[in-house]
Amino acid sequence: MKNNKTVFINIIIFIAILIFVNLVSISVFTRIDLSKGHIYSLSKSSKLTAKNIEDRLVIKAYFSKNLPGEFADSRRYLEDLLSEYQAYSRGKLRFEFIDPSDEEHLKEEAKKNQIFPVSLRVIENDKFEVREVYMGLVFLYQDKTESIPLVQNTRGLEYDITRTIKKITAQGLKKIAFFQVLEEQNIPVMPNRPDPSDIYTTVRQLLSESYELSVVDLTSEIDKSVSVLVFAGIKDTLSDEQLYNLDQFIMSEGRVLFFQDRINADIQTQTANPIVSNLFDLFRHYGIQIKQNLITDAYCGQVQVQRMQGIFRIATPVYYPFFPVINNVNKENLIVKNLDQMQLIFASEIDTSRVKENQKFEPLLFTSQNSGEVKAPRLDISVSQYMNKNLRRMFIDDHKTVAGIYSGTFESYYRDKEDYPDAIPENPEARILIVTDSDFIQDIGGAGVKGNLDFVLNAVDYMASEGSLIEIRSRETEFKPLKELSNTSRNFVKWLNILLPSILLIIVGIFIYRKELRRRRFLGELYE
Repeated sequence: MKNNKTVFINIIIFIAILIFVNLVSISVFTRIDLSKGHIYSLSKSSKLTAKNIEDRLVIKAYFSKNLPGEFADSRRYLEDLLSEYQAYSRGKLRFEFIDPSDEEHLKEEAKKNQIFPVSLRVIENDKFEVREVYMGLVFLYQDKTESIPLVQNTRGLEYDITRTIKKITAQGLKKIAFFQVLEEQNIPVMPNRPDPSDIYTTVRQLLSESYELSVVDLTSEIDKSVSVLVFAGIKDTLSDEQLYNLDQFIMSEGRVLFFQDRINADIQTQTANPIVSNLFDLFRHYGIQIKQNLITDAYCGQVQVQRMQGIFRIATPVYYPFFPVINNVNKENLIVKNLDQMQLIFASEIDTSRVKENQKFEPLLFTSQNSGEVKAPRLDISVSQYMNKNLRRMFIDDHKTVAGIYSGTFESYYRDKEDYPDAIPENPEARILIVTDSDFIQDIGGAGVKGNLDFVLNAVDYMASEGSLIEIRSRETEFKPLKELSNTSRNFVKWLNILLPSILLIIVGIFIYRKELRRRRFLGELYE
């Protein structure tokens, strides 16, 4: 009887411990993540974002229950992710999953929150069908609403959620100004449609998700509330007024990202000429020098060349060294340490020997170890010269720097000039980031490459002192291409694959044969 009483007390204590552990686990959350980059647990910045929520935040996940198998994992991953946010928010964040498929009022609610069904083609039980499903998130905070209309996969999901939380809980977004030269176009602009002449739509749309974005022409002083200026590049000279406003923005602690060519090159006409602009006078005054050259790289993109073969015209792909593919980056810098795949188009080299005293230059992007250059005035960019050529043998120079950050003390271009008595003389904490390629952010150029877009977003976050988002984005943008082998190495691997299995079989056969001989010898000695 006494033993039964002891067992009963132990069971009660065990149940009490389980209840206590579950209560504690609601507010204390931990997870052991052994994956590379810890991509299955929240980053430090996401945890901090959750902790800093000041008021109640509700996340409604509109997800259908009848999702196809490939999307079911996304739902499970999202649920785990939101559980972590909830745990680190100290009770300020709550989430719920809602299936609006069979309830009209829930469909109306989802529609009101900008969540719409998507049609998916599904093959189940040997039957093909088109299924409408919901896969979206809505964030409700005070009187504000934000949404992620479609969650198709887990890549970048943590970044999207953290960015949205920061945006909806913030009192105000930082301001970014975007400068570009607007050329006259005869193309009509349709109402509620993007301007067809705007070649920076992708980049501007991405920036507008996290910042308050404006477009400036530098003909007037830039608003002092602007944190970063994105300079999209020019092919001509700025007016004195524009150059002065640019200089004074830098002197007034503004940060600038320059995407600027040194050579104006045209692949269609296969011609190239140096750009003549007073912008480079400003650069030289600051200690920034871009060489009058075009870099070439054996690791590059392709262009299509039309060739006649008999009576047929055939498009032939040709590796074009003026379109370098960048996977050589400064691993010590937060902006690029996990970005291994970017594309440049007609870029020039930064002369790192001209940095002034009290300044620092930190390189970001390099070409490969098989690089070269074409110098002005002989800028031959014809495609035909690279057809059927071994580019690794043609380009034997070391890597070249094509992007970097200048920081330190910058003296105004207008210092001590009588016509500009009110000019700010210097900025002891200036910061300028330069990429020697204006095509890098154009829709018809580098903006089609994900690595380029990640670079721009990281760079703006870095310059605007919003580095917490870079950590999240960088964890999931690694690109690990297979290492290219020389012809000798390829032949070695090929013959190794052919001969090694045969050699192993022969060795195993010899081993078995000798073992059988020993067995026969033993049996012979046994019966003699």
